[in-house]
Amino acid sequence: MNIKEKLLGYGKKTITLDDIKNILKISLMDEQRAYEQISEMIMEEIIEPVRSSGKNGNIRYPLYKKYRILVKEEGDQEIIDEIKRLHPLLLRSGYLSANPMEFHRNRDVAEGLSAYLFRDNDETFVSRKERSFEIFGHEKTLDDGQVKAFLRKLQIAESELRFYDTPEYCFHDYIPVRRDHMVLLICENKDIWFNIRRRMFEDEIRSLFDIAIDGVVYGEGNKVSDRTGALEEYVKFMGNPDVKFLYWGDIDREGFDIFRRTKDANERLDISLFVPGYRKMIERARNIELEDSPSSKKQGMRFDDLLKDFSPSEQEFLIDIFENNKLIPQEIISYKYLRDGIFNDVEVKPDASF
Repeated sequence: MNIKEKLLGYGKKTITLDDIKNILKISLMDEQRAYEQISEMIMEEIIEPVRSSGKNGNIRYPLYKKYRILVKEEGDQEIIDEIKRLHPLLLRSGYLSANPMEFHRNRDVAEGLSAYLFRDNDETFVSRKERSFEIFGHEKTLDDGQVKAFLRKLQIAESELRFYDTPEYCFHDYIPVRRDHMVLLICENKDIWFNIRRRMFEDEIRSLFDIAIDGVVYGEGNKVSDRTGALEEYVKFMGNPDVKFLYWGDIDREGFDIFRRTKDANERLDISLFVPGYRKMIERARNIELEDSPSSKKQGMRFDDLLKDFSPSEQEFLIDIFENNKLIPQEIISYKYLRDGIFNDVEVKPDASF
């Protein structure tokens, strides 16, 4: 293997002085031999010095510490002709034309992409794995790091292949009928989410405490709030319908802080407290001894700004809970309580406004 092939196999655009010595099998201390051979490589335009890297400090045999590799891969005419027959999108960047051997190494990927682009006129966006299977017959090809790097070199964006990544936060939900305008109830806890889902599924209930809802989403505690834009990503995944979210969770510092952080992390969405649900929790809790909240980290945190829709007596009760670090768990609204006449069977019309 000659020096050009070795440099091509190096895999980078620049190379350090020490690495050149290693490729040439020159001792790191043999400055004279390194100077002679590197000077010859510069004359043959195989490499050129990266002047900003500085010199080695040797007055007699001055060499730069880093060099730019100039040698290019050469493909035979058959490969060049194959490249020319690819879909124009793959040729747009000029990368394959300048690096024909890159096509040779990624022939299956390039030809698969080209065939798909020539035959496909469907504007539908699908998931990464679905598109991968459609193009290559294997659902994980587009997940491969080398394939991703190849697409970047070709300057092909995901949007041009019309696929998306399934959201990292794909919330558990139950939405019987998807509409352009929807009201979705987010439940912090799993049990009540499942109970509402059960009532909606088994009894086709479409309202809760006289508030019409189109579906119920399991917020999974902090999951709904611990990443910027989690709900926005979820709405985008649904096709960007117009959604009003109602949030319902535990009554304690942690529960209300989750709601606040959820709003802050999804500023473009309409998210508000599900006040009727909290009122039912307060009604059931007024005459029982409240347990201490397991979260004591938010001492001194105030939620006055979130209480404006509650009555003065309800506000006083809630503030007392926050100040004394008490908890009313969402599970205080049991399935039996939901079942015994709490829901009203109200159909939501497709053009219903919020």
